[in-house]
Formats: sequence, C-alpha cells, structure tokens
Amino acid sequence: MSKINFDECLYFASARVNRIVAKISDDQFKKLGLSSTAAFILMYLDTGDAINPSAIADELSLDRSTVTRFLDKLQRQGYIERTSQGRSVTVALTKAGLNLQTDLKQMWSTLNDQYIELLGADGEQTLRTLLNTDFGVLKANNG
Repeated sequence: MSKINFDECLYFASARVNRIVAKISDDQFKKLGLSSTAAFILMYLDTGDAINPSAIADELSLDRSTVTRFLDKLQRQGYIERTSQGRSVTVALTKAGLNLQTDLKQMWSTLNDQYIELLGADGEQTLRTLLNTDFGVLKANNG
C-alpha cells in the first residue's frame, strides 16, 4: 500500500491552517467570553442600524442556522436585541453590546498583529490576499 501525501490535498492543507488560525483567534476573544464567530457578529452589528440576520450570514459567509444559534446566545448574554415586524426580523446591539466594541476592535487589531508576527507582514498579506481571491473564485463557481 502506498502512503498518502496529505500535503497534496487542498482540503487538508486549508483545514490545517484554519485550525491554527482559529485557535489563535478563539484564544483572543475568549478573554471576553466570546467565540471568534460571536465577536465578528458583534463587530459587524456596530453600524448603528438594525440588520437582518440574512445579511449577517451573507457578510460573514455563515449558514443562516449558524447565525441564528449565535444570535440566540448573544441575546441571552444581553449583547443584542431582536425586533420582529411581521415575518421580518432585525438585530441590533444593546448598550452592553455597544460597550464591548472598543475591546473587540482592540482584540481584532492585536489578533492581526499576532498573525503578522508569526507570518511576517508580507507573508500575512500574501496569505490573506490569496485566501480572499480564491474564496471569491470558489464562491462564484460553487454558490
């Protein structure tokens, strides 16, 4: 039997990098008792406007059911409020959610600094650019 070279598999290579990147991010945001996804949802909501959950899902490339699950938790924690008008639901930050924004943005900046420290400025920019470009190509061809 021949040995499988997992390094030749895009899924394996991207998942391996994602696990490390996600751990670094999760370690940063857990200081506030939040997952990375919850933190990014809260930062996205910092527009001053109420936002539809579908817009959150689209912007953050998450399944709608995932967004709903995170919004449920963030609402229980008192960081967001939902408003329903008929079948339409919007989400907005509460005062507690607004009060987190400075810390969240500082943690995001620190997180990006950590990636630059690990990969070098050129390496971080190259990887981020490649991932964003390839994401666009994959999304356009895979929905």
